[in-house]
Amino acid sequence: MSIFPRRVVIINDRSTMVGGASNLAVLSARLLEQQGFEVVFLAGDAAGAVSPAATTINLDCAPLTQQGRLHALVDGLYNPRAYAAMRTLVDEDDATTIYHVHGWSKILSPSIFRALAPVRSRVVLHAHDYFLACPNGGFVNFGTKEICNLSPMTVKCLGTQCDKRGYHEKLWRSLRHVIRGQLFPIGSQSPNIIIVHQRMRDYMVKSGIDVSNACTIRNPVEGFMTPPERPWSNASFFFIGRLEPEKGFLDAAQAARAAGATLHVIGDGSGRALLERDFPEVVIHGWQDRTGMDVLIRGARAVIVSSRVPEPFSLAAVEAVVSGIPVIVPDAALIGAEIAEQGCGLTFRSGDVASLAQAIRSMQSDDRLIETMAGNCLRAGPGLGNTAESWGRALVDYYGTVLMGHETSRATA
Repeated sequence: MSIFPRRVVIINDRSTMVGGASNLAVLSARLLEQQGFEVVFLAGDAAGAVSPAATTINLDCAPLTQQGRLHALVDGLYNPRAYAAMRTLVDEDDATTIYHVHGWSKILSPSIFRALAPVRSRVVLHAHDYFLACPNGGFVNFGTKEICNLSPMTVKCLGTQCDKRGYHEKLWRSLRHVIRGQLFPIGSQSPNIIIVHQRMRDYMVKSGIDVSNACTIRNPVEGFMTPPERPWSNASFFFIGRLEPEKGFLDAAQAARAAGATLHVIGDGSGRALLERDFPEVVIHGWQDRTGMDVLIRGARAVIVSSRVPEPFSLAAVEAVVSGIPVIVPDAALIGAEIAEQGCGLTFRSGDVASLAQAIRSMQSDDRLIETMAGNCLRAGPGLGNTAESWGRALVDYYGTVLMGHETSRATA
């Protein structure tokens, strides 16, 4: 017999759709309410113009990056307001509530896990990134911009400066990691985890996380445009993403220049000025809404994803594939091997500009290859991710599995 929750408490730093985990947290609230579930959305930020759920609790806290240094240092380790709000919700618990944690590292802090500990059998952790496993959230050395192969929290890891802002920040993130682990152990006790790609299991195991209760639910994907265009008739390559070093935007610009290809950039970030100064031939469009993206991406021959982080899902790549546009992705991207095997694009050695330039040349000179890949994209694309509807159903199914396990453990206690 299926068991469904009476109420779902969604927990996330932000209540607005500002990318990544927040987009999916808000989407899940809307989908669950559409299915008739009672939803409570607990967010650390101030209320936006539109609430994600009928019952939304906003703590009015600023993101850590917008707080004073001392306040951010303390609140980032333990936010008492987040604990109090979470504790109030847990005190109202009726044993049929699911607590779904999407994001906690930017505002809410590990304090929420102290409140959640008594109901941990019904807590679902959504691994949109690697913060459950790696203190800096990326399995990347931000100094060298290379993927880190160290086991997190080992002596070698703790002695390595891998943080964006300095070793002091590395130590602070490591302390936060320890506090979260003390309040909500995920190594000695098996947590309920949703991972967005099955290869994330390897990273979790490497970090000592018990993945016995892990479930793979791929992100929902919507194509950039409909209907599909004829990418083989285009000449331009597109980079889509934040202009931050770990996203490899300079690799894309250098490789495009080496291959003599035109590169368009859809995105923004701290690296924009550098890109404008050193690569004036690159066309920068900034962030675009869906309408703007639809117009621009119709001129793409292929989309380049050049991140130096082992991307858990590579949403931009999958969105391009679903749109019938071939992609070039690093071999470290978890979905890279699938894309290559399905004939939807090419992979290159992560962080290797020469390898990326060669992939661009291969696509640049072969219209037949692009046409074949475009057909493969339309055929295989839907299988690389979920629709919003199938994603919502998968969440509810997993909630049922979690509740069944909770009932079983109660019966045998």
